[in-house]
Amino acid sequence: MNKHGMLKATSVAIALCTVMSSTTFAFSTVASAATVDTTEKVSASTTKSKDNFSWDNASVYFLLTDRFRNGNTSNDHSYNRGLDQSGKVVSNIDDRATFHGGDFAGVTQSIEDGYFNNLGVNAIWISAPYEQTHGYVVGSDGNPSYAHYSYHGYYVLDYTQTDANFGTAEEFETLVDTAHEHGIRVIMDIVMNHSGYNSLYDMAEYGYGTVAPGWEDAYYSHQNVNNKTYHSFIDYNTNAEDWANWWGPDWIRCGVAGYTEGGGSDLTRSLAGLPDFKTEQASTVGIPKILQKKWSREGRLDSETAKINNFFTKTGRNATVSNYLAGWLSEWVREYGVDGFRCDTAKHVEFASWKNLKNACVDALKEWRANNPDKPGADWDEDFWMTGECWDHGVNKDGYYTQGGFDSMINFSTQGGGLLSAGRVKGTYDGFAKAINNDDSFNVLSYVSSHDSVLARGDLIGTGSGLLLCPGGIQIFYGDETNRPMVAGVPNDGNGGAGHSLRSDMNWDSMDTNVLE
Repeated sequence: MNKHGMLKATSVAIALCTVMSSTTFAFSTVASAATVDTTEKVSASTTKSKDNFSWDNASVYFLLTDRFRNGNTSNDHSYNRGLDQSGKVVSNIDDRATFHGGDFAGVTQSIEDGYFNNLGVNAIWISAPYEQTHGYVVGSDGNPSYAHYSYHGYYVLDYTQTDANFGTAEEFETLVDTAHEHGIRVIMDIVMNHSGYNSLYDMAEYGYGTVAPGWEDAYYSHQNVNNKTYHSFIDYNTNAEDWANWWGPDWIRCGVAGYTEGGGSDLTRSLAGLPDFKTEQASTVGIPKILQKKWSREGRLDSETAKINNFFTKTGRNATVSNYLAGWLSEWVREYGVDGFRCDTAKHVEFASWKNLKNACVDALKEWRANNPDKPGADWDEDFWMTGECWDHGVNKDGYYTQGGFDSMINFSTQGGGLLSAGRVKGTYDGFAKAINNDDSFNVLSYVSSHDSVLARGDLIGTGSGLLLCPGGIQIFYGDETNRPMVAGVPNDGNGGAGHSLRSDMNWDSMDTNVLE
């Protein structure tokens, strides 16, 4: 090892075999080596938890709950997803973007089976567990297109409860507790930039927007769907009163009657046409009309209103959009002991709102530990952790860390594995180690495949070895370790397009055992 704690390229294969045999990964070379130059700051030495865990060199496993493992088939078609008007499962459709059945119970089973411990994984990043929009939207501009549900967790409807397709609150609690029992941290994928799209199903269910008669016949077939047909049943421009029953113009900007259009900057644009939360505004707002109606039907309006108002009172925060979101999201930490967030579309939310969220979650984790002293993980002492996704961000410290409160940012420079090839890995490790080892408040989360199909699909072992030994945190995309194939027949633009081509079901029955071993 050199003075930066960097493994020489020639030792990668031997080191990986040694690490794998012990079933615990210590792939950040700032903490995994027996010999380290003590004249350099080694951040892991000051940030290890009581169970010897450190976010500085975490081995994170990113999985999409819906595509990982189906542990409870009874929840596969919650909210009538994938059903026709008579309640029967639709068949012979393009299912690339439908729900496939994976759930909390399935993830828990894999934890209990020791799958993650055997891999040496010490943190699991799961897709957003909160309730998603119920209906589908159109998947592409093709004709015909396909039904696109929020199986990936990026189209929020309600931050305050679990999505029934993924499971119950009790099943989520069991997932977190079981992970903690196995020494594994749980990271939630979260979105604070936008709400979900308006789907025909949700519009009819909650009475917002203007829907034309006859939409059911076009919607429920799930076949030959296209944008022209789908949107012909929606009047976006006429009735502002109808659209006010959605999130409301004080909450979001989007191109519908009575609302502000999306702006031209990263912070105000409606990304991919998604309704943009007005997190930057200082004015106070009320609970959106759609949630008032939803919670009233579910008998939760009074309790949810009291809970968020208590958050405002207890923390001295005003009832702004940013503070509502911080309150709702931090409740997952306070209630279940979630250890960290992976924040989607970080560049589209101002630093102040990210910092506000981080502060709320740091306090919430301390509160959960104090309230649950006998639960696994309650004696861990590292703070709540946050990493962010900003496309093309590399190994550089900037405002996300100094102003946004992030502990880490996803490192896009390793995408595809080119920097980790045999001829480049030494320089890559050296550069990363120099940057990371000298700053206790700076780290990155390197990955190779979750946004990219390339991963030189031919050399998963070599590329994977290079990734796992990389200084800093690393992220395995589910199935990297088993040579999970891409979705057959779905086009890919090199970055996954809408991502569907990269999100095949976990290949439990066809694992590449050579790669896994």
